Amino acid sequence: MLKKILVRGPIVAALVILQSLSACNNFLEVKPDKYVVSTESYYKTEEQLDIALRGVYAVLAETFVYGNSLLGRMGLEADEGFMHFPTDNGTIGYYVVNTTDDKLLNHWRALYRGVSRANSLLKNMDQAGPQVSEEKRKEIKGQALFLRGYYYFLLVSRFGGVPMPLDPPVSSENEVLQLKRTNIKEVYVQVLSDMEQAETMVKDINTVESAGRVSKSAVWAVLARVNLYMAGYPLAEKERYATAAQWAKKVIDLGFHRLNPSYEEVFVNYAQDKYDSKESIWEVEFWGNGTGVYNVTGGSVGINNGIAYSATGTLGFGFSQGMVRPHPWLYRLYDADDKRRDWAIAPYRYGTAGKESFPPTSLLIERFCGKFRRENELVLPKTNTQTPQNFPLVRYADVLLMAAEGINESENSATHALPYLNKVRRRAKGIDVEGGNVSVDLTGLSSEQLRSEIKNERARELCFEALRKNDLIRWGDFYEKMKNRLSEVPTGTNTLYTSMYNYYNNARERDVIWPIPSYEMGVNPKLEQNPGW
Repeated sequence: MLKKILVRGPIVAALVILQSLSACNNFLEVKPDKYVVSTESYYKTEEQLDIALRGVYAVLAETFVYGNSLLGRMGLEADEGFMHFPTDNGTIGYYVVNTTDDKLLNHWRALYRGVSRANSLLKNMDQAGPQVSEEKRKEIKGQALFLRGYYYFLLVSRFGGVPMPLDPPVSSENEVLQLKRTNIKEVYVQVLSDMEQAETMVKDINTVESAGRVSKSAVWAVLARVNLYMAGYPLAEKERYATAAQWAKKVIDLGFHRLNPSYEEVFVNYAQDKYDSKESIWEVEFWGNGTGVYNVTGGSVGINNGIAYSATGTLGFGFSQGMVRPHPWLYRLYDADDKRRDWAIAPYRYGTAGKESFPPTSLLIERFCGKFRRENELVLPKTNTQTPQNFPLVRYADVLLMAAEGINESENSATHALPYLNKVRRRAKGIDVEGGNVSVDLTGLSSEQLRSEIKNERARELCFEALRKNDLIRWGDFYEKMKNRLSEVPTGTNTLYTSMYNYYNNARERDVIWPIPSYEMGVNPKLEQNPGW
């Protein structure tokens, strides 16, 4: 039985113990019977600082962040696939975006919980006594700074300028102080500041406990991503491409990371809680199945975005809503010999007798996202409510593609960028990543041609990993691509066809940014709504 944690005032980091238990090798492991915490006695020991830090991390796994909503239910797949979950029709998942959508509000509030917990830890960690070493303080501070920066990065890239408290709230972690919106550029500057400070404090990746813990490699990689976003819409700071390349190169030049020779194994590892930090640089950790001693930090990876399987199925595949469907454009983007195609887009479905190939008359949109297959899970029983599968936040393949993009755009030349792209292509074709192959490697591309190829390669490699919408936005391609996908909606009244039509037809130019939730507008009169909302 879990003990109740008593908390007074705004310091609530320890509350997440109730949802942060894990396996013995999992970063989020805690023993809740030890902790009955009050504000007056907290932040005094290394153990308490570590628990508070886990509270900052735990927001990543919340229902309205990577624990559920971002996995197919908020439109982040954009043009690579669409949502088929009629229960959510009329919501943000179908691009019916309104200021009262609960997923929108709760996503906003979850990210600010992360900010609040980080702020509380950063503000109070100096209360710890001399038994906490300076090295330990530095590691904890670096992780808290990075995570605060990451939560602000998610906020600014989705809502634009946002209130930016850098101190703990005085009432509740669910309420942002009465602050005006900070403009987009200033929020990004703060993100860079937090992450660049963190880069000097966190551990090297080969010394951290798991890929769920922030390392220097994770910080460098996310800094590359942040700079790419700043280089594109809406800031258009083109000089940032060179900076993005520099950060990505730090990961590459470390010499530690490599692509797993098997694309399939990357995702089997996520299902089985196996860490391969050479490929998977940072991931959200989930563990357990929601029952008994395993009632801990399970998520919805595979339930939302897996191969559909009935709750009454008896073949052990694991229940899945199968709500993420591929657009035919994505399937055609792969070469026939690209090993990623039939893993990203499952070539079979689950029938009463087992796995069934799709009949020749079936449509590509009847297939499912295949990256997160519950059949690979080891935790039994496979329940209908939670899965132990981890979710990738940064993979080495992404770093290679970010390096290629940053170099190509800053040098206006494909020459030095192509080797990084070709590594990703080689793995996709099942050949030695480090050895050149004239039948696979691209050569002689212009900068413009490589730009187009990078955009397509990011879709092939990173589809269904919650990155595509923001990629399209920063490239200025979002609205055009969404409307282009309408041309392949089948005619008829099938609910699958209706989902596809609604998803792409509902998208508007204003959807490059989400509105400020109406609740927040009501409690904070200093806020101004985004244009068009």
